[in-house]
Amino acid sequence: MKANSRKSNNYSILRNLTSKARSFKLPDEIDYIVIYTFLYKYCSDSLKDHFLMTLEDKEMTLDEAYDSNYYQEVLKEDSMHLYGFHIEKPDAFIDEVINNSYSDRFFLSEFFTVFPRNITFSKDSKEKEYFDFLFKTISQEIKIDKYEFESEVKLAIKEIIYAISKLDLYESAFSFGKVFDVLSSSRMMHIQLTPDYISQLLSALISCDKTSIKKAYDPFLKDGNTLMKLSDECEMGVTYYGKELDRLTYCYAITRFLINHFNLDYVEFRNEDATESIDIDGASFDVIMSKIPVKIRNYHSSKQNRNNFEIIRRNKRTELEKVLLSEFNMNSDSFAKDSELNSALENLLEKIDVEAASDVEFSGEYESLKDSEFLFLINLIESLKDDGVMAISISQNFLFKNSLNTLRKYLTLEKNYIDTIISVPEEIGRRRPEVIIVFKKNRSTQGILFIDISKEYETQKNRILFPGLFRRNLIFADETIAKIKDVYSKKLTINKFSNLISVRDIIKNDFNLSVSRYVDTFEGKFIRLEDLKQEKAEIESNVKELNLKIEKMMDELNIRF
Repeated sequence: MKANSRKSNNYSILRNLTSKARSFKLPDEIDYIVIYTFLYKYCSDSLKDHFLMTLEDKEMTLDEAYDSNYYQEVLKEDSMHLYGFHIEKPDAFIDEVINNSYSDRFFLSEFFTVFPRNITFSKDSKEKEYFDFLFKTISQEIKIDKYEFESEVKLAIKEIIYAISKLDLYESAFSFGKVFDVLSSSRMMHIQLTPDYISQLLSALISCDKTSIKKAYDPFLKDGNTLMKLSDECEMGVTYYGKELDRLTYCYAITRFLINHFNLDYVEFRNEDATESIDIDGASFDVIMSKIPVKIRNYHSSKQNRNNFEIIRRNKRTELEKVLLSEFNMNSDSFAKDSELNSALENLLEKIDVEAASDVEFSGEYESLKDSEFLFLINLIESLKDDGVMAISISQNFLFKNSLNTLRKYLTLEKNYIDTIISVPEEIGRRRPEVIIVFKKNRSTQGILFIDISKEYETQKNRILFPGLFRRNLIFADETIAKIKDVYSKKLTINKFSNLISVRDIIKNDFNLSVSRYVDTFEGKFIRLEDLKQEKAEIESNVKELNLKIEKMMDELNIRF
């Protein structure tokens, strides 16, 4: 443990929370309670700290500023401009609510209603949409009334709220966002997390190909870790898109992005199933990256027309955007930001017979793809811009499952989409090994690079462990990432590590894409077949000779069985 962590207020609070979580009698709604409290704490302290700094040279308290119509309007205008939201009453800030009402019998009811009642949003901000979803979901999930008379559960909830309220939003030794991340990995919460090493590797690969990213998409968002890791590699101005079907995980992802200082005006998240439709307002993406869930519902023929139509419609929209960009010198960002322009494009698409004009169809040997369980992968690739890159983590079964042979043939031979396949270490506690696959929409070269890091890798362990924390065991060392990026970028062949394989060789192997088939990592000593046969003959001869000696000795001793 680092020395500065020992002195950290946030670290001490977090350690106390994770330790007590094992002895608390926690309600099923604890995830939503924690999410709401972190959201409230972040918004409240962000505004209050800014207001206090603004009023410092005016020798005025916050209460006095709120009592003045003039200063209240000044503060509101300032908060709307900087944050997109404003808290309407001084006693609605989280520390004031706890100081004034913590001992009250109905504190919990007040705590979970005062924030939604007293927050307002800028008309130009998209944050209201996300906050409304959070507030509505949390109010549906948290049934406070049933805890008012259950003293043990009520006490546990109050202690958790109080502890979170005492966190320091601006501490550098152990950040507020880090506390949220660690707590979500503990036994207190039940969030669908993306392993750090997967997000780390996906973002590293993307950064090799894309130096300028405007739109990035994760169709299976989970905790948002893939996009957050990517943001470390990106400059400002990226719009992040994502879909997450699970409501709890979706609420967590929105809150996590907010408290990590993402501008939600540049976030397009949907509480939807990406296997039903990957579309988000017809957007085309520079980057797609995701950890594909192990269990994906199969597509059935009843969805065939919808999925094919989505591919066709997207291609036609891209063509329309190109015409507007080239002929009228429009800005590409206008298509996402200008709602009237976006609506006009959608209306125009409704007038076009896109199916009749499309070249996209599955026929002949590819007819079966209409019912493929991974048809959405084709949809995703088609949603990339012309120079787009998609990096996903997916079950190894995808590489050799017989029912997916036609899909693999389509992606390699027909479309030449698959660029690189990487086998990764198995995460502790997981039974299904996974692989990283990089797809590129318009490849100028043939062949696929295979990299095997399932055994040869260096990792860093978590430096700080907490009671009740599920250990996330793998984080790639910088040296490992640097080696992978170098091999990937230069398409290097290294003995027992990587191999660049031609499509011709893949055809010979009937489109089996298992990494172990193309990268030999065997460390033992090879034995020639002739030597093995000779050794077997010698053993059999020795056994025969030994049996004869035993029989002779038994005859001499007159022993019979």
